[in-house]
Amino acid sequence: MLAAFNPETRVDARVARLLDDALDEAVAAADVVLDCSDNFTTRHAINRACVHHRKPLVSGAAIGFDGQISVYDLRADDAPCYHCLFPEEADDADERTCATTGVFAPLVGIIGSMQAAEAMKVLMGLGEPLVGRLLQLDALTMQWHTVKFRRDCACPVCGHR
Repeated sequence: MLAAFNPETRVDARVARLLDDALDEAVAAADVVLDCSDNFTTRHAINRACVHHRKPLVSGAAIGFDGQISVYDLRADDAPCYHCLFPEEADDADERTCATTGVFAPLVGIIGSMQAAEAMKVLMGLGEPLVGRLLQLDALTMQWHTVKFRRDCACPVCGHR
């Protein structure tokens, strides 16, 4: 469908988890990466690959009635990465996931639509992407909240670029 509007467009949607070299190759080939996963292990692996290749990452998450979205555009030296906001814990065994906790179905569509909009803004160089801002949605009240954050110069993932 997208190719009908622009034959130069290529979308490579991955449903299976990519590991190690396969993840690295997919991120290296991408213009922008959208992370729609539901666990921290995958999010951190994607973030590390995006930092390594300096690829913009549009991260969205939804659980229960809470959603969030942010953009980590590592092409800018002062941009924070996912780890700057959500440090990787040694023990992610207690993490909540959609599979174990559930998610309000319309929320996934809202966050996914926002991710698509942010990815298009990044690709086209338009507007002000959510870099350094985490946009949170409480779907029970339909209230949006913004949390601003900065790059952590001591971040073990992006702090030494």
